[in-house]
Amino acid sequence: MEAFLSRTPIFFTLLGVVVLATLGLLVLFPPVALLPVVAATLVWVLAKVPIRYPVLTVLTLLLVLDCAIEVPYSGHWNSPTLFLGRLFFINLNTLTGVPGLGFTLIDLSVIGFTTLYVYRRAAGLKTDEQLTPLPRPLVMSLLLILAAITWMYIWGVILRGGDGRPAKWQLQKLLLLPLFVLLFNASFRGPEDHRILGRIVVAAAVFKSFMGAFFIVFIARPRGLYTEYATTHSDTMIYVTGMVILIAAWWEEPTWKNFRRLAVVGLIIFMGLHYNDRRLAWATLNQCLIAIFLISPWSIVKRYTARAGLALAPVFLVYVLVGWSNPTGFFSPVNTFKSMIVGEHNDTGVMDYRDVENLNLITTWQKNPLLGTGYGHGFEEVMQLADISHLFEDYLYHPHNSVLGHLAFGGVVGFTGVWLFVAVTIFFAVRAYHRAHPPEWRAAGLVVVSIVVAYTNQCFGDMGITSWYGTILMAVGVTVAGKLAIRTGAWRPLGAPAPAGSPAGLPASVQEGGART
Repeated sequence: MEAFLSRTPIFFTLLGVVVLATLGLLVLFPPVALLPVVAATLVWVLAKVPIRYPVLTVLTLLLVLDCAIEVPYSGHWNSPTLFLGRLFFINLNTLTGVPGLGFTLIDLSVIGFTTLYVYRRAAGLKTDEQLTPLPRPLVMSLLLILAAITWMYIWGVILRGGDGRPAKWQLQKLLLLPLFVLLFNASFRGPEDHRILGRIVVAAAVFKSFMGAFFIVFIARPRGLYTEYATTHSDTMIYVTGMVILIAAWWEEPTWKNFRRLAVVGLIIFMGLHYNDRRLAWATLNQCLIAIFLISPWSIVKRYTARAGLALAPVFLVYVLVGWSNPTGFFSPVNTFKSMIVGEHNDTGVMDYRDVENLNLITTWQKNPLLGTGYGHGFEEVMQLADISHLFEDYLYHPHNSVLGHLAFGGVVGFTGVWLFVAVTIFFAVRAYHRAHPPEWRAAGLVVVSIVVAYTNQCFGDMGITSWYGTILMAVGVTVAGKLAIRTGAWRPLGAPAPAGSPAGLPASVQEGGART
């Protein structure tokens, strides 16, 4: 592309187009008059640098910036990152008033980077280095997502007369997830990038922890404001993933350095979890720790953890039993646990909103268990829910429980096509974990499992299928799992030779020797 742009006639033709476009926008839509200049500059830069650098930059920005579409800080505070967050996460036509720009800067970036990468590969350019591929079953499971959502759109909108407007938002994140994986696969070299990826996620979690704490302590409390969260609902994914990265690093390599990092940085992220105050975050973190414990071999850390857990189990049981009837004050954490078991209002004889919603989803699925309703159709209200359309117009199309939602909308066929990649990702992550020897590689496998747990929980309990953070972090997890499986020999492509050895200098026979004892 660089050679193409350097040709004199083409260069001056494109320059003329940029000038004319800028002048036209200056007259018609002054707020976006500089957009052609910015776009031309980005194209020139992207033509010269490997795709990994802009992709890693955008990944960092997306995790650090406020997800403006989710109304961070309950709309009570405009943080320093909100402006850029609006540019990335909100449709450009809403921001600029220019019709026809019904997409976000994220959509534009993903499609633009994908087009650039595909062009480079097709043209045989060597701008991007050859990287570790993904296992074919994992690639096929991602392609199956595209096939499934295409069918659900055809079935629901075209064949059954559904509404195409909400259908577009029902499938948006699932459509972009394979594209994110494609870009991350082209940008991540493999285990060599585990450290930088971990730092990006942990830095984002720390930054958001400080921002959330600042909002609660210095803005919300002094003003007497009630807020359901500090940053956003889906920041749970960032907080939990950041915490697990620190825990897994120490779990696999229990040095004082890793312990100090866990104690100091982990305490900051714990502060973010506390102020964000999401029940799902605590449940997810606990489940991630259980998954790490069950998957890992019996190391010295696991033995001491098991002994401590057995010793404290009676104390924990008494704590829960005493706090169950009066979960306040010292026993307030029991209330979080109790509300997830019995619902927030079930003790008063009133069914919880989520329980009614789940019942409606199951009933909708039972009416067409094989194919579902298709996209463009809301779930049926067999039991009437509170009408929240004044707050969320499309609430029938986007249930809180995205897992049951896809059973209702896609039936067994659509559900399997959409969710199979989750099981495949877990398979490769665990298989690679038991064949990896460097501690960082093993820790990465545990982090991937935890990302899948967090994503599944977020989808089951809090509209995770529509979450930008869930989609992005899940794409990172899929990519890391696939590359780790190839590099450890957990999955060998057809016709590929055995791995020459690991970065730690281990011979191939040891590298592929199976699970550690």
